[in-house]
Amino acid sequence: MAEQGFQTSGSELVQATSDVAALVELSELEDQARRLARNSRSDSTWRAYESDLRHFQAWCSEHHLNALPAEPLTVVTYLAALESSHSPSTIRRRLAAISVGHQLAGMETPTADAGVKSVWAGIRRRKGVAPRKVRAARTKVVTTIVAPLGNGLIDVRDRALILIGFAGALRRSELVALDIDDVDEDTDGLVLSIRRSKTDQEAAGETRGLPYGSHPATCPVRAWRAWINASGINTGPAFRAVDRHGRMRSTRLSDRAVADMIKRRAAAVGLDGLFAGHSLRSGFATEGYAQGTPELAIMRHGRWRSASVMRGYVQEGTIWTDNAAARLGL
Repeated sequence: MAEQGFQTSGSELVQATSDVAALVELSELEDQARRLARNSRSDSTWRAYESDLRHFQAWCSEHHLNALPAEPLTVVTYLAALESSHSPSTIRRRLAAISVGHQLAGMETPTADAGVKSVWAGIRRRKGVAPRKVRAARTKVVTTIVAPLGNGLIDVRDRALILIGFAGALRRSELVALDIDDVDEDTDGLVLSIRRSKTDQEAAGETRGLPYGSHPATCPVRAWRAWINASGINTGPAFRAVDRHGRMRSTRLSDRAVADMIKRRAAAVGLDGLFAGHSLRSGFATEGYAQGTPELAIMRHGRWRSASVMRGYVQEGTIWTDNAAARLGL
């Protein structure tokens, strides 16, 4: 008597195996596509978006509203809730995160709604959108900050970070991304290979030269050499965390740690004003303008693509050098 049940032919088994393989391949390609999409923005931007989306989702949950997809009225109400307690720059980023979240989910973004745009315009008009600017760390400031640094490992590291960041007009993300292999020393100074930056997300890469300084205490080349000799690093991340006991870790220093370090070092020498990682880059542009460096040379070295953006860094540098009020005869 023939056995009861399902019987599978050899050809059907081959087809089923082929279908499974195709599904696995499709799943892998989808994962790869998600990774590629994530590479469209920096890791820090994605972290900020994810934090913003969590805040929006929690607010929606508290008020029994859908976060995804969100109705324009939900976003309008959310903006009104943020208006009294958050800066325009934070609100702008929250809107961007909501938009990106909907786009990645294949949904129409509510932030494109005319009502949402009107409320956002009202917030900008009422609160203003001028960012709180950090103080530019010009040459005199940089000299003051590094003057008391000694020969301990963390002092040697911080001196190199500050002087290379200033002379290279580096963003803090570019500074901490440097590997040992990205820094070459030749007879004229240091050659930095900047593999990726905010304006070079496709990682075409650029090189910049940092010449020897006129004063040994503020020379970026000598500071780099001292750090390499003190740390003994010969491969991997160039700048690493150092604990309070002077022990160096193998992990790369974070960009937030650079900002905190500059604030701390500026406060230690009694400097007033808001200092952060951005102060070095701003200070480079400001000092360059004050010294009469051609605008194109400043832009090229600092890798600014837009003259208008770069000029936003240098108002302090031109306020006295080309002042029309000085010609009034008062």
